[in-house]
Amino acid sequence: MSIGAWAIGRARLILFSVVLLALSGVWAYGELGKLEDPDFTIHTALVHVEYPGARAERVEAEVTEVLERHIQQLGELEEIESVSRDGNAIIYVHVQERYTGQRLRQIWDELNKKVQRAAAELPDSTRGPFVDDDYGDVFGLLYAVTGDGFTQREIDDYADELRRELLRVPGVARSELFGRQGERIFVEISRERIAALGLHPGQIVQALQRQNVVAPGGAIDLDDNRVGLFVSGVFDTVEDVQSVSVRNPETDERIYLRDIANVHRGYADPPERILRHDGEPGIALGIVPDPGTNVAELGKRIEERLEQLTAERPVGMEIHTVNDQPRDVEAAVNEFSTNLATAVAIVVAVLLVALGWRTGVIVGSGVPLTIISTFLVMYFIGIDLHRVSLGALIIVLGMLVDNAIVVAELMMTRIQRGVDRARAAREAVSETAGPLLIGTLIAALAFSPISMTPTAVGEFTRSLFWVVAIALALSWLLAITLTTVLAYRYLPEPQSGQGEDPHATIYHRTYRRLLETMLRHRLKTVVATLLVLVCSAAAFTLVPRIFFPPADRDQLLIDHWRSEGTRIESVADDTRRIEQFLAQHPKVVSATSFIGEGTPRFYLPMIPELPNPAYAQILVQTKPDSDLEAIIADIDNWLSGRFPDAQPRVRPMQLGDPVRYPLELRVSGLGDHQQLRNVADELRDWIDADTDTVRARHNWRQKAISLDVEVDQERARAAGLSTAEIAETLEMAYADGPIGVLIDGDRRLPIHWRLPETERGDISRLETLNIWPQNGEGSVPLRQVAELQASWEERSIWRQDRVPTITIQADLRPGATSEGVVARLDSELGEHDLPPGIELEWGGEHEASWEARTSVLAQVPLVLAAIALLLVAQFNSLRDASIVALTVPLALVGVVVGLLAFQQPFGFIALLGAMSLAGMLIRNAVVLIDQIRLLRSEQYTAWQAVVEACVSRLRPVLLTAATTILGMLPLALSGPFWAPMAIAVMTGLAFGTVLILGVAPALYVLFHGIYEDDSPQQNTADGTADGSTASRDGSTSPA
Repeated sequence: MSIGAWAIGRARLILFSVVLLALSGVWAYGELGKLEDPDFTIHTALVHVEYPGARAERVEAEVTEVLERHIQQLGELEEIESVSRDGNAIIYVHVQERYTGQRLRQIWDELNKKVQRAAAELPDSTRGPFVDDDYGDVFGLLYAVTGDGFTQREIDDYADELRRELLRVPGVARSELFGRQGERIFVEISRERIAALGLHPGQIVQALQRQNVVAPGGAIDLDDNRVGLFVSGVFDTVEDVQSVSVRNPETDERIYLRDIANVHRGYADPPERILRHDGEPGIALGIVPDPGTNVAELGKRIEERLEQLTAERPVGMEIHTVNDQPRDVEAAVNEFSTNLATAVAIVVAVLLVALGWRTGVIVGSGVPLTIISTFLVMYFIGIDLHRVSLGALIIVLGMLVDNAIVVAELMMTRIQRGVDRARAAREAVSETAGPLLIGTLIAALAFSPISMTPTAVGEFTRSLFWVVAIALALSWLLAITLTTVLAYRYLPEPQSGQGEDPHATIYHRTYRRLLETMLRHRLKTVVATLLVLVCSAAAFTLVPRIFFPPADRDQLLIDHWRSEGTRIESVADDTRRIEQFLAQHPKVVSATSFIGEGTPRFYLPMIPELPNPAYAQILVQTKPDSDLEAIIADIDNWLSGRFPDAQPRVRPMQLGDPVRYPLELRVSGLGDHQQLRNVADELRDWIDADTDTVRARHNWRQKAISLDVEVDQERARAAGLSTAEIAETLEMAYADGPIGVLIDGDRRLPIHWRLPETERGDISRLETLNIWPQNGEGSVPLRQVAELQASWEERSIWRQDRVPTITIQADLRPGATSEGVVARLDSELGEHDLPPGIELEWGGEHEASWEARTSVLAQVPLVLAAIALLLVAQFNSLRDASIVALTVPLALVGVVVGLLAFQQPFGFIALLGAMSLAGMLIRNAVVLIDQIRLLRSEQYTAWQAVVEACVSRLRPVLLTAATTILGMLPLALSGPFWAPMAIAVMTGLAFGTVLILGVAPALYVLFHGIYEDDSPQQNTADGTADGSTASRDGSTSPA
């Protein structure tokens, strides 16, 4: 029994199944996870270690090199990137992107083990190393807590309480506070006062440390019980610290700390970081959702919890939304759902107009049903609703009707020719099910390279293939079942009686005449097509190329860099001026400043900046639907005229695999650091002078002045001093040296010794700083045992794969692309004479784009092999398979014309569109060639079979193209992410369809040697009755 006959005989079962499928799909849509963009894995962990008192070069040699040597033994490693700075080192560990899930967690465990083994080789004074394998966590919900009239501590306390409350909300994986200023207990003692009392600082420190202890006291028997004895003198309050006493060596009296020191609670001075929201000091609260959580629903739960906590919030304490991922998700999903509904309406309207209301309903009913059914499958295999999955549904819309059109069209043709409905249904399905299945598989395979690429970009766009494949498979299944049943029951009767030719319309006759002309001049047709292809390939070089476009978010970032060594207070003053300007900008809603550090990762495709006192980052929220480019230009112009000694940067958010700068050039070498810097400075100035670049800089930034205390070891030993004692005294005097801890509830507040502000802020008094030896026999001024030398030192030493590397970075002017700028600059690099051992390598968008394209294109041969296998299996003919394959380049013509005409760039998403377009054209060619072969097996000459097959496929091919093109209109108008792809597919399919209706049959008659006056005996699918092909003189050759 044929599939068509089975479907007609099981009509009630099919209709019931369709209703059940539709209801299940509607339910699944409500249960699907919703995201703005698809998640992808950050394959990076951070290793952080502190080495107090060490310069960057010493940190590099004694810490970074040791850790990198051990980390490099990780077999799954992709590359190591590190920065050594004064007092600390940070190492970015990038593993190969093919590792995900549980395997990636195992790799992080192995990294922890290697880092701990390396710790044994680090200097004793280092703290750490610490491994941060949560580096990729996204704080999608970000709030700022401010309080007018409240102290910093009160704001801090409330924010911490709020953090604990929100952590209890279902779906919250992690919550953290940002912008907290380290709270401390300060013990300020004047050095003159200590000297006058004859005290040694070590006496005071020792007294504090001996009293502030938790120590075991043993245990005692009490009846049948063993009772533990615990001795505790831990400091709980500032008064406990003030009550510590030391003995006066001259009078033997006890001197209390409160009588000789100013003991108080305060914050780090200078502050380590500062946070302000719209100019008001505050604390930021970030929330990381649980993996797989419906973010939109989580946002509602958090809003409800915040509403419940309103009554407990102190009057004047405010909670401001800085980043609302649930809102962004809901807006994005609603927008794309609207675009999808619009596209469905367009496709169905086209079908109703082209086919008539009854046939249009029969064919068009499968479109919404296929989409709803796709939601159900997406739910079961774990694909969320987001930009890519919803976009995929719009892309595949026009392709969904092709199967149903072919089946309904063939049934309608048979019915109009007098065939009864049951037979028409059986024949239509039996003749088309196989070719349509092969065409469907090929169309899906065209999207498959992206699903096989083991990169972050592949992970980002992988759902595109799966959604398209699911929808196409369902459309084929519904076409041979539901469409068959509906067409059998409801197709209209012939209007002019039996035997009417449905292909006798004026546009069919016009096409027939044009086709026959092209077939008679087959060689001219093919040559002309080749010339058009060559011209298109040449014109393709004029199409601008990008990686990913900016994100269409109502947000932008302002980076403000001052010279290395700049005090954080100066950066804060600059930031306040910027905040005041933003407050007056008509398009700015709010501005949140992170001073001394960057924002946390609130958006997945971003790279957080490292802490630096000379740096500030401002997250600016703009009004919806604002012209972001114009706002960026306004802010950039204002910044350029007011901070000449700063390096400002204003940028939108990005999409796809994140890069720090669009243009990057790495300068690497194992030689002298100064030589490396000289080369990098020269190349930076050269790049900065280019007309397409903006504010070139490099990541080693400027050198900073350092004051070296050169200890005269001989004089120090004579004074009974060691280098360690001198360093400890300097640290306590000028670096707030920690000497203990105070426990306040769940907080551990470090106790810091320091000089009063009048003494520690006066550099002229440094040389007279008293240094006490451990034996307590008087003090010695610093100038007697050491000399002060000023020098310019590297503050940041970056390395890549253990080689010192300076990365020159630049933004691009509007209209310029990294591909174009790199191509031009690379041709000029040869003019620069490089010292031996210096190597150059382009990075940024150019490198990321090349890696992503290469990874995708590497899968193409396998996909082409699978497509070729399907073609040969369908036709059992290498010749016919070759004809179909040669139609693929026809897509290039329309792609180039469309991108140039609409001034759209060719990016990674457009590349996927071009690949999918090839699948669409192959699908059309498969059905067309199969129709030719079918007619040749009947009583048609080979020439007649070609002409009649093309004429019969004219309306389905044009209708499918029209529905696909018009269905993509919402994508073309949706924004910069999908527009290039939509334009490429729309124009590519328009030109490709026109060409394939003429070129494919011309290739067929050329390859098979078919002429208009061939005899009817040459009627097999391969040429002659014995499977050979007839030549013009009547001889035969193998097929």
